[in-house]
Amino acid sequence: MNLRTLSLRQSLLSAAALAVTACGGEGASLRFSVNESQSTAASALVRGAETPAPAETAPTFRSSDGVTFTLTEARIHLKDIRLDLPQGTKCAEVRGLLSGATCKGGESGSGSGTVLIPGPLIVDLMTGTTTPDLSGLRLPAGTYKRIDFRLDKAKADEVASGEPLVDYSLLVKARFTRENTDNTLDLKLGFSEDARFESATGVEVGADDALLALLKPQAWLEGLPVATCLEKGDLEITSNVLHLDDQAKGDCSGAEDTVKRNIKNSGDLRKAKE
Repeated sequence: MNLRTLSLRQSLLSAAALAVTACGGEGASLRFSVNESQSTAASALVRGAETPAPAETAPTFRSSDGVTFTLTEARIHLKDIRLDLPQGTKCAEVRGLLSGATCKGGESGSGSGTVLIPGPLIVDLMTGTTTPDLSGLRLPAGTYKRIDFRLDKAKADEVASGEPLVDYSLLVKARFTRENTDNTLDLKLGFSEDARFESATGVEVGADDALLALLKPQAWLEGLPVATCLEKGDLEITSNVLHLDDQAKGDCSGAEDTVKRNIKNSGDLRKAKE
């Protein structure tokens, strides 16, 4: 076997190992994403975390008056993530906790344990990858009902150098066309609020599944008539960039608060699709 063949074999084995890590094998994984498919995260790890998600997987969403946006980037900064284990499940059944994370309770009786991840945690919602890496966490199979966390402003001394979320809790970029011109929506929100994603019936996951905290972009611009606001001058496009911020007027005044509320209410807890 020559060195080139050996190198190729090692590369393939490494890619396969990354894919297995993303998809599970010793328990269910936990993901935050705007994509329902868990294969997106696995392929992102094989491609490399810096490679954008394929364009065909990018979600689209609309303003309340029909302007269509294609999501190109979405990042959030989380703290104090709390996940209740299935009823009667002990902390001893959780594997691969992040450094600093803990699990408490569930050691006796019929109560369940709670996984606590203090953060800060940066999530690339397009690929599902996180910093620090959450892919090694393995949860016991069973039924999960909710996940709680805090959306918080990222601080420069808590995240990697060059992180675009510094001073913000959420960053969104999306493409859209107006008057035959390609433009970019640039949305940066800085707030500190608790959020909860839950399922009334519970989400049953197996040992090789992914438990998904899904944020649905389709709800993010509800109540914002972007086209109307642009026509009236209540919103402005500068150098082909539309900023949704506290400078919006008229029907789009309070745009930041509207989007913040929509994002918090867009969450869903479910099992990721294969």
